[in-house]
Amino acid sequence: MTAATTRRVLIFEILTAPVLLGGARPWAIALLSLPVVVALIGHIMHQHRSADPKFANAIGIICLAGGIAFLWLTLQSLPVWPLAQTLPFQTGSLALAPARTPDTLLYVLWIVAIVMLCAAQNDLKSQLTILCRAIVASACLQAAIATSLFALNAPGTLWFVKTAHINDFTGTYANRNAFCALMAAGFFACLYLWQQPTGTIRDKLDRHGGWLALAIVLLLSALASHSRAGILALIMGTIIYIWLVLPGRNGAKILSLSATILAMTGAVFATPALSTRFAQLARRDWLQRDDVWQSAINALMNRPFTGYGPNGIAAALHYAASPGLNTQARWASSHNLWLDGMLVLGLPVFLLICGLTGYVITSALRNMAHQTKTRPQFALIMAVLTAFLVQSLFDGVTALPAVILPALIMVGLAMRHHHQTSVAPASSSQPATSQPFA
Repeated sequence: MTAATTRRVLIFEILTAPVLLGGARPWAIALLSLPVVVALIGHIMHQHRSADPKFANAIGIICLAGGIAFLWLTLQSLPVWPLAQTLPFQTGSLALAPARTPDTLLYVLWIVAIVMLCAAQNDLKSQLTILCRAIVASACLQAAIATSLFALNAPGTLWFVKTAHINDFTGTYANRNAFCALMAAGFFACLYLWQQPTGTIRDKLDRHGGWLALAIVLLLSALASHSRAGILALIMGTIIYIWLVLPGRNGAKILSLSATILAMTGAVFATPALSTRFAQLARRDWLQRDDVWQSAINALMNRPFTGYGPNGIAAALHYAASPGLNTQARWASSHNLWLDGMLVLGLPVFLLICGLTGYVITSALRNMAHQTKTRPQFALIMAVLTAFLVQSLFDGVTALPAVILPALIMVGLAMRHHHQTSVAPASSSQPATSQPFA
């Protein structure tokens, strides 16, 4: 199994996941997992035959975190728990919907496998460039689908199973926040592909100006989605990218950053429907996310240590609903990825998994931050992760495979780079990028 084959699998995931309604449905995650598993098995076999070094310790920690989640989700679904542990619900298992556990287990395995495949790439710069082109292509495809459906006045989703938000500018996602998240990832990728070649601004505009044009198209598509959380995440990610990619702290850097913020803010106000949605945040009589967040905290306090299992959030929120929550609606998410994780896993397991993965990610990013030659790559990775973190605070849709995939790719590539730079001086006199596939 070569690095090229693994790369093709990642490109397939990037292009396919958004088309499959974000990849959340059981059949979709099964389809996405099949090539990933095949590629991972082939990589492990190749590694064994060629006697290449084992994965970095960081990969082991990621696998440990995934294994803990896998084991605990399995235990939650077993009908062996005493009634005192399942209160306030009288069920035989901690999981309120144990039938959905296999789907969630497959999702956990898919996440771990994606990170491992990305960590298997042996050249940060070249692999990141190829994957960024795939992200841009996927984003442009979704923007084209959304534009075509809007022009034809057709429903905003091609899938009959989705009935909400069918008239939104969302491509095949049928969710404005998920659509905007892909537009943001494609926007950052365009900025990286335009900025990466060396030369004057005139030369870049002449030879690589198409990437800037695509960035503008994706920005306009993001604005057309009318996603408040998505636009806020895009702006914050752009600020991080500009701040990190430009060297020093001179006046030109501050000027570029200020101009970008003003331009993006002006674009928001120039979009009437989007500015109206932001203005609605000031209405006290408007149903806001604080009601569902308060309900989620209430549900968490009722069962802080064990959680409610996969697909148990709706029942938990309905039981612990705050006075302002519309209980006629089915709240499948608390509109906060981290609250969703706590409700599913419980606080101890959730914090343990976050601690393990956070240690790996911060170690990898700290290594990249101290290297001047990887400044553009570091800026892109931080922009994507910042946008993901910001949007995850306001919507649980960031757990969709198609939405979390760019963040997983950035984490895996950063881990691989950290491993190469840490072992290259001791293991070989050649550059880290020339080492064999591992």
